[in-house]
Amino acid sequence: MVFCCTILVFVRQSEYDIVIIGSGLGGLLTAVFLAKEGMKVCVLEKNKQIGGCLQTFALHKKVFDSCVHYIGGLGEGHTLNRIFSYAGIMDKLSLSAFDTNGFDRIAFGDEQIEYPQATGKENFIEQLLPFFPEEKAALKKYIATMSEVTSHFPLYHLRNGSADEKIAVTSLELSGTLQHITSNKRLRNVLAGNNLLYAGVENVSPFYLHALVLESYLHSAHKVMPGSSQIAKLLWQELQKHGGEIHRNLGVTKLVEENGQICYAETEGGQRFYGKQFISNIHPAALLRITDSDLLRKAYRQRINGLEQTQSAFMINLVLRPGTVAHRDYNLYWHRTDDVFIGATNKAEWPQTYALYFVGDKERPGFAESLSILTYMSPVQTALWDTTENHSGRPTERDETYESFKQSYADQLFNKVLERVPELKGNILAQSVATPLTYRDYTHTPNGALYGILKNVHEPMKTTIATRTRIPNLLQTGQNVNLHGVLGVSITAIATAGELIGLDYLLGKINS
Repeated sequence: MVFCCTILVFVRQSEYDIVIIGSGLGGLLTAVFLAKEGMKVCVLEKNKQIGGCLQTFALHKKVFDSCVHYIGGLGEGHTLNRIFSYAGIMDKLSLSAFDTNGFDRIAFGDEQIEYPQATGKENFIEQLLPFFPEEKAALKKYIATMSEVTSHFPLYHLRNGSADEKIAVTSLELSGTLQHITSNKRLRNVLAGNNLLYAGVENVSPFYLHALVLESYLHSAHKVMPGSSQIAKLLWQELQKHGGEIHRNLGVTKLVEENGQICYAETEGGQRFYGKQFISNIHPAALLRITDSDLLRKAYRQRINGLEQTQSAFMINLVLRPGTVAHRDYNLYWHRTDDVFIGATNKAEWPQTYALYFVGDKERPGFAESLSILTYMSPVQTALWDTTENHSGRPTERDETYESFKQSYADQLFNKVLERVPELKGNILAQSVATPLTYRDYTHTPNGALYGILKNVHEPMKTTIATRTRIPNLLQTGQNVNLHGVLGVSITAIATAGELIGLDYLLGKINS
């Protein structure tokens, strides 16, 4: 009889100044900020591809974004432009601008009208006014309210400030604030029509969430070409330039504490990465699973593990037959009814909403080469396969019932989109489908939540995650701290790095 056993050999790596768990945008930017200060930085990533929500994939030789289809605030002088410029990547990005008279269009039911959301605050009003001629005062009030609310968020404007500044506006609820601005229900639904950008929930989501996301697009709206992974690749290059490292295919299984501080991060293969400071760029609930430190008290663990997450998603990515489908240089958000919030919670009639993201064909101007269709999907729909895992670090084929499930819902969603874009019929060369499990496995968020923790206007403190933890040398960054999205995560990276090198010092460098 032969007995086999696996011997796990623990290998001690070099000691670093900074060890970062997760190579999403927050982790990469924080790494670059600190490496530029001469710190020895190491980033550990469980997947083969870095970038978190910036990941892309190829299908039929076409590049698709997994999560980030377009970005606001990249225009000259705007917040994200200045952050990326300091990080050393802005002038290297290849960008495609959307239609300034309507980067997003909002549609309802069978109606052919597409309401534009335009770049520029005055232009935003001007483009919507023909559809709502009696609502000029309301549109001006909306823009003014949005500007007033965002002015209370110092880091959004790259300045230091007190957390007390936010208190005056954090109690404003999104749907209620829109009702206060206008009694016109259709206008309210148009203004919140692209809430797939933040998975807004009626009577729950704060207005500041809407304002911070939308105002950045009013400054500018761009798509990164050929895909958002360019941001991650460029940040990796900058990190290497300053002596930093990224180790891929290394999932961290433990953060080991000694004498009240994290001593090392241990990976699945037994490698140990020692550091002076540790930064978590993974979901707070995932962080709790890899450290059993008593400094993170039971009440804190219960709070984090009990937080509601944003809704998950279902997405079809389509490669189009060349020269058959007209390109739209805008994104389209469709709603089944005159209620743009119902899609995030209603499970009775699916889909309640969807978004269309077209990519133009360079070789055939005026036509699209690919299309991504995004809608909400509850993780309950994929609960049957919750125990399975499938990503680049652990590729596993799920069973035929899962494939049938995906195809059934893909057909249902595609047929609904056909009603608005009939030229798609018969012109699909290739297709891939993502479910809540895809988002869960590749972004490491509970249930594949689109934007992590759901911000609740009625419980602002409970749903706000701090950069600092009770473990002195453990910080957090990423979409669950402060704000999600490329701009939100970039701002949070400043806050996290600022804890170590001084916020005023870092802002001074970015603004210089």
